[in-house]
Amino acid sequence: MDREYARLVEAREGEAPVLARTQTADDGTFVLEGLPPGALTLWALGDSGVGVQPNVQTGSDGVTLALEEGFFLSGGVVEQSSRAPIPGARVTVVHEAGSRFFDTLADDRGRFRVGPLPPGSYMRVASAKGWRATAFREAVWLDTDVDVTLELPKIVRLSGVVLTPEGLPASNVTVQLERDRHGNDIQTAWSDARGRFSFEEVPAIPLRLRAWTDDPTVFGDASVIPPEEIAFRLKRYTFIEGTVRDEQGHPLEGVRLSGGEPPVGGRSTYDATTDAAGHYRVGPVRKTDAFLRIHREHYQPETEFISLRQPHPCPWDFTLTPAVSFEGRVVDSEGIPLPGVELGLNLVAEPPDGLGRPRAAEHGGGKTDAGGRFLIDMSREGSGWLYAEAPDLPYTVTPFQVPTRELHVVIPGGRASVSGTVVDARGRPLSNVSLYLWDTAPERGHARTTTVDSGGAFTLKRLNAGRYHLEARIRTPGIEHSLSRPIALEEDTHAQVSLRFEEGRTVRGVTVDAHGQPVAGARLVACLPLEDIPAWQADAPACPSMGDEGVLSGPDGRFVFNHLRAPRYRLIAWKDGHAFAPALSQGGTPEPGALSVTAGAQDVRLVMERRPRITGRVVREDGTLLPCSIGEGSRQVRIPDGLFNLPLPMEGPQTFVVRAKGYFDLERRIVVRPGKDIDLGTLKMTRARTTRVIVLDEATHAPLAGVSVGIDMSDSNTSHPYAGPRPIPYFWNLDAKGSAEIVGLPFAPIVLYVRVEGASKLVTLDARQKTATVLIRAPEQ
Repeated sequence: MDREYARLVEAREGEAPVLARTQTADDGTFVLEGLPPGALTLWALGDSGVGVQPNVQTGSDGVTLALEEGFFLSGGVVEQSSRAPIPGARVTVVHEAGSRFFDTLADDRGRFRVGPLPPGSYMRVASAKGWRATAFREAVWLDTDVDVTLELPKIVRLSGVVLTPEGLPASNVTVQLERDRHGNDIQTAWSDARGRFSFEEVPAIPLRLRAWTDDPTVFGDASVIPPEEIAFRLKRYTFIEGTVRDEQGHPLEGVRLSGGEPPVGGRSTYDATTDAAGHYRVGPVRKTDAFLRIHREHYQPETEFISLRQPHPCPWDFTLTPAVSFEGRVVDSEGIPLPGVELGLNLVAEPPDGLGRPRAAEHGGGKTDAGGRFLIDMSREGSGWLYAEAPDLPYTVTPFQVPTRELHVVIPGGRASVSGTVVDARGRPLSNVSLYLWDTAPERGHARTTTVDSGGAFTLKRLNAGRYHLEARIRTPGIEHSLSRPIALEEDTHAQVSLRFEEGRTVRGVTVDAHGQPVAGARLVACLPLEDIPAWQADAPACPSMGDEGVLSGPDGRFVFNHLRAPRYRLIAWKDGHAFAPALSQGGTPEPGALSVTAGAQDVRLVMERRPRITGRVVREDGTLLPCSIGEGSRQVRIPDGLFNLPLPMEGPQTFVVRAKGYFDLERRIVVRPGKDIDLGTLKMTRARTTRVIVLDEATHAPLAGVSVGIDMSDSNTSHPYAGPRPIPYFWNLDAKGSAEIVGLPFAPIVLYVRVEGASKLVTLDARQKTATVLIRAPEQ
């Protein structure tokens, strides 16, 4: 979806055109001429403030446009993998409510700044030649300066070859490239006479290739990270067929069977329903081990394990056992059937505690049909609880006893309702608000939820009489604001409510280091203390404390939180290379990880201690600097020039790993202490060996091109045991020549363990061997 948003913005689709421009006179008056008839939106943007006035009729006179303080949206555009800045990137900021586009270009450091802008919800779209245009959206109402990082995947060419199951070039094959497992962002190509295909512009991220021919039993798929060349084989699939009967041997019609391992999206009929003779046919599915799920009303569901690796001499026939069927109907308090209600069944003695749903429907489940009816099949008789849930309806728990003739479930969707609007302190509607209606009755921990429309309006219907709290939440940088009011509803009544977010109070302060010097660019959030959250509120407003969230401290270290309405807040601060020290901070009460302040505090002083840093240089054996990556475990940082100076986020013992292609990993064990930097000095990397392993079919000596293979070092070399660093195991496809390049091998006698589907071999290498050939049984076609 983000890709589609980016495409629409790049095409300027949906942009509200600017019909006329002017500048205000010294007294603030203005005139706009040449406007078409109708309702327009007026925008005022300037250093003295910003303002937006919708629904102004052409020809209006004496229009007053109130200005308010605007904000700036700043940030950096970087490459997704290396996080290197992208100079000259185009950034378009879209005011979502007004569909107004604001364009700018990133500077030579990849930085951009747009504003001043009026408060609102904004989408950002970044693009640059050689990178994929990407849209970025969050449900945050922006009303203060923010700084964001926009990551763009690099655009590269992807090419490869698709082969038949026998390893020959496969021509005229449909090849699809999918961005993720859901099949989004699909591109299609066709292989030529040599089996080759290409995609000219794809993002350099993990992708999935799928291929098929006119033969419904031949498919292929592979994972790839462009721009690597890829070779992969088509595989032969099969069908599962047979008959399903009851315990008396009678064929069963309408049994649903699903499972197997479906090949390509949309091409596999991996589920089927038995006909009048009880016959089914599922497929195509891979010739491997599979599970087949079998289900029919009034029978116990079955899951069968099936091995398709060898030919099956007879049909796959199954017998179903009758179930204890549990039927009923779900209606509201007026007897009206309720369709689409989710049901779960648990055979337990006690109901849940009321503050949450059961983790799973352990003994059955289903959904009501258009007439509100349901059928749940159970393996045994018993008593328990039926859980019913649907949008805009209260969560209901009903006891049951099986066998029973029929269960009548009433979800008491009452005849009361509540509607209203959510506005800001000036009475203007807010459009980015979530509504929660909390039932204050004991053990009613869930809430009815909805959102407001573009005019700030909302409606909640089918409510029971009772006492509630209506809560509105809106996310702004650094805080999720919450506003609530109690509501008492009588049966057959309607409540009209207006929720107004008043201006509230302000907290001002400064972020400084341990020496009292300003710390710019720190991120801060204000969170409600857990003990201040009312009992009726089962979940608290969000309080993220990482990434691009939060209010930014300015160049002088100063920060401001506006519109605070609760009595007190917990302030949390973070910045790369620094650690927040509440115990050294002033203007509030230090707590673990936070400083508790009262709303209205004006002299808050948050201390950010400098984190210890680790420095050094990475060189080749000849002393020249070596590009590498460095870090602890999987948290690797790319070092393009071999010189590093990095903050250490944690204290205590750590293992620092340096990695470079063609070299052995280098480990250094360190102990991080507060205030103590670590200099690793010069780290000389040792070159590793690269060996090409060629894998051939032991029967035909043909290369196993495009076959998936695993290659790793083995410990079976007992005559020359090796205890040094080991390479990362290779799990990928062999190339078009049936070979794989294995990097990171030591210059020592070793044994490699090579395996393909259904077979494996050991191959011994001497200390200098650069190529090795392995004869192995080819995977079954």
